Amino acid sequence: MKKPYQINYIFTLMLCAIICNAAKAQDKAAIVPGPKPYGVIDTTDLKLKSCDFEKDASAEILFDVAEVKVDYLGNVTLLRHIRLKIFNEKGEDEANAKIKYLNRFDHVADFKAETINLNGKAITYTPVDDNLFYKQKIDKNVKALDFTFPNVKPGSVIEVQYKLKLIYHIPDWSFQEDIPTRYSEISIEIPKDKYVEIVPKVNQPFFKDIDTNVAFNEGYVNRHIVKALTNISSSIQEPYMAPEYNNSQSLLFNPEVWYAVCHALEDNAHFGEQLNDTLTGEKGILAKVKAIKLSKADSVTNKNIKIDSIFNIVKNRMAWDNTNRFFTVDGTQKAWDKKTGNSTEINLILYHLLTQAGIEAYPMLVSTPGYGSVNPNDPNIFQFNKTIVYIRIDSLTHYMLDATDKYNTYNHIPFDVLGTYGFAISPKDNGNCTLLIQSTEPAQQYVYINADIKSTGQLSGTADITDGTYQKADNINLYKGLGEKEYIDQLRGNDNNLAISSLKMEDMDDDTLPLTQHLDFTLALTASDENYIYFNPNLFTSFGTNPFLTEKRYSNINFKYTANYIIYGVYKIPPGYKIENLPKNEVLRAEDKSMSFKRIVGEQDGSVFVRYTINRNRSYYKKEEYPALYKFYKQMFEMLNEQIVLKKS
Repeated sequence: MKKPYQINYIFTLMLCAIICNAAKAQDKAAIVPGPKPYGVIDTTDLKLKSCDFEKDASAEILFDVAEVKVDYLGNVTLLRHIRLKIFNEKGEDEANAKIKYLNRFDHVADFKAETINLNGKAITYTPVDDNLFYKQKIDKNVKALDFTFPNVKPGSVIEVQYKLKLIYHIPDWSFQEDIPTRYSEISIEIPKDKYVEIVPKVNQPFFKDIDTNVAFNEGYVNRHIVKALTNISSSIQEPYMAPEYNNSQSLLFNPEVWYAVCHALEDNAHFGEQLNDTLTGEKGILAKVKAIKLSKADSVTNKNIKIDSIFNIVKNRMAWDNTNRFFTVDGTQKAWDKKTGNSTEINLILYHLLTQAGIEAYPMLVSTPGYGSVNPNDPNIFQFNKTIVYIRIDSLTHYMLDATDKYNTYNHIPFDVLGTYGFAISPKDNGNCTLLIQSTEPAQQYVYINADIKSTGQLSGTADITDGTYQKADNINLYKGLGEKEYIDQLRGNDNNLAISSLKMEDMDDDTLPLTQHLDFTLALTASDENYIYFNPNLFTSFGTNPFLTEKRYSNINFKYTANYIIYGVYKIPPGYKIENLPKNEVLRAEDKSMSFKRIVGEQDGSVFVRYTINRNRSYYKKEEYPALYKFYKQMFEMLNEQIVLKKS
């Protein structure tokens, strides 16, 4: 039998435990605050100096919450409230805001936005002037509401709340942005008989995870879904990210399937109705193609001749207006007569002529660099911004044709769509499919360096870089995009010790020959002294810096194409010097044999010669394979960075 003081002691311990647990719960609530009503703010947020879990962040989303309601007609209402804290001047960029919505179907309502500041002990509110909202037409289907928050400075809190009315689609929800987020929640009510697939793409436990049924009106039941995350770090951009990843934790909603997208396009006046429109002079073009002398034995060769002929007719006639759209604007007939059009108009013309000539071809929707990644599990037409033409020759050979670029050929996949997903449209047999666009043909790069090593600690000479297929396309795009000065800086690796005095680009406009870059250079060997000369022969290659420095990887790796590299250099030793140290001849292979690195180094006739051979016969790696890739690249770059040492005699 317990004594009274023992019972009291136990009761006291229990009471202490209850109080401690309650205190912990209160601490948790304080650490992870949820949303507040519009205009209601704690002074602790106004006094906040930095993000608790990402100290160097310039701004932090305090909360981002949305309530979504779907009715039985498919109408969607989204009420969203975002509050954001600005820590420093860099974070002030967040004051420029943009809300995108579909032009014909969506509508923004009940919009309000304000800046909140703490001046001494007083809280001041500065609303956004209604006259400062600017509606911007991004393209035929998408509009945006642009505005700028006023009176923004380090320490400010900005917030916006609006209602978005949509039809037939629930927009995907992003928990993770390019700045950290303290709290993110989406709540959805949808009729139980309305199908929607929810695909979470998260790598941390949900703070809230509710999926239940709730009564709605008389006899009706809604599905109620709530998903929330807390303390979400800013999104990570990784080298060679695969197209289906953007590394943002998110929630995807799939209310339809790809065949529904196909049927919507087939019935669209700006796409499906353009596929069979007769073009001016079409019969004459097809007659010329038919008259081409063909082989009696080789049907594949004959097909290729026809494809090449029609491709060049369209490519040479049509001028691209530098606009990418997944739909036509003027239509194929008008574009053909004007001899100019957007990417889809030109390539639907190509599709039409190919099919009229008896070639089995399909329109294919793609996304170009900078527009956004394509998720094959999200049947959403707005992931795409361009149409090309897909031709399947056999199980091993397929072509993707884009007649907007004069350098493209029919049998090489266009560089700008490599490594992304395409949606091939087959209205006749419902054979629609999404597929990763890859090339089995390796790109080739050959670097030859001939240089003299000076006793003054300087390397001077010439370099010739020969690029084929995708390496050529990559470097031409860089050269045209950056301009010669910035392109040379990139060739130098922004190394101030390396100077390029001249650069000559040869065969840049010939699509049948590789690109050759000839340059004259000097390199100051700053690590050298009066007795030793040190130099690294890894010059003018794509392997200046290891892109895989982190041990952990969140996304799949996509190199876009396979590749073979040969770097060969001959370096004349200065009089009065001899070789003190040469790297060893070695061969390195990846565990799965998909990559190899070979180094051969030697001395001949008073010169040092170095040859690196690098082969990569895969272009796509899953993130689970990253440890082996990380290990290979670490070892390869250690070998690439080994120096040659010369000693004064």
